Amino acid sequence: MTYERGAVVKGPDLLADHDYRPYVCLSDDAHPFSDEEALYAAVTTTRRGVAIPLARADFESGGLPRESYVNPWTVVPIRHADIYGEEGRLVEPTTAKIAREAAGYLGVER
Repeated sequence: MTYERGAVVKGPDLLADHDYRPYVCLSDDAHPFSDEEALYAAVTTTRRGVAIPLARADFESGGLPRESYVNPWTVVPIRHADIYGEEGRLVEPTTAKIAREAAGYLGVER
């Protein structure tokens, strides 16, 4: 199964000692090997001044059970086969904002 840009998924926790963590899919089919993996921004329950909060209105469908924030500076590649499932889908303006912020941390103008 592949996951599309804007999907909020449950994936392996690559950043802490938990079984899984939510992530937002940022890449699209232009990503090399898009049939095998995608780029994801980490979602956390830790509030940080520069993290992007996720509100109910940010979800086109589904959602997360706790107050959550996206860390756009924490982008990781994850194989689709390692994803446990989709929790929801963000509206495109929210996904685009996260992607712009992530690009800014790479030196690309926002």
